[in-house]
Amino acid sequence: MKLYVLDFGRLGIPKGWFFKAQPMEIKPSAMIGYLIEHPKDGLILYEVGPSPDYKKHWPKPVLDMFPILEYKNENRLDVILQKLGHKITDISAVIIGHAHLDHAGGLEFLRGLDIPVYIHKKELEYAFYAVATKEDLGAYLPHYVDPSFNWKVVEEEEVELFDNLTLYHVPGHTPGTMALSVHLKDKNFLLTTDLAIYYDNIGKEIPLGFGLNDFESWYKSIRKMKMIARKYNSKIIPGHDLEVFNSLKHAPEYYE
Repeated sequence: MKLYVLDFGRLGIPKGWFFKAQPMEIKPSAMIGYLIEHPKDGLILYEVGPSPDYKKHWPKPVLDMFPILEYKNENRLDVILQKLGHKITDISAVIIGHAHLDHAGGLEFLRGLDIPVYIHKKELEYAFYAVATKEDLGAYLPHYVDPSFNWKVVEEEEVELFDNLTLYHVPGHTPGTMALSVHLKDKNFLLTTDLAIYYDNIGKEIPLGFGLNDFESWYKSIRKMKMIARKYNSKIIPGHDLEVFNSLKHAPEYYE
């Protein structure tokens, strides 16, 4: 099994979003996805990045607060896959860690296809609620919160969805956030998506700022992820930490 770390560009995130009681200065941050070449189940994506047409899809207030600082042709999901010798139609499954626009907007690449998209039940329910009521419109957008995709609901708190790929329900940033534990031959990884946006959210347990949905759930989830990482000696990769991202191999290099 191989794990590829994908570079979807750079997002400007206000520091007050990912650290409590911090100013709103913009910090350049990584947009990260993962491709797993699974020996039994084919090509599996965890997170798909932003829409390639983000300028059209993202509302102006969102772009003003969370500017995309870099998104070149080489950061497009289809281009990344092509460089690895694959096409979008080769994908056998997609896992959405959480459905915010910078993590799930890239579902646009799957439009019209029947590729299964795995998401936690609570995340799917909240995403459709957020769009329908406009209570959280902006973080979630209707162009991909769309019943035409082949949504597959995960309800478990912990499930080995595919061999050596275990999902954990870790609410706090959003109601249905799912972290992914990847067990390779030589190394294990724990992919937290935005439960921990930067490493210090989990390493030092510094709470998220206004990116926090539920403090009690978030704290329990952080402790749970630390226990899992210790148990399997896993390398933790947060959702947007540019320093951590730069320390990793990036596609076309891979881990196995």
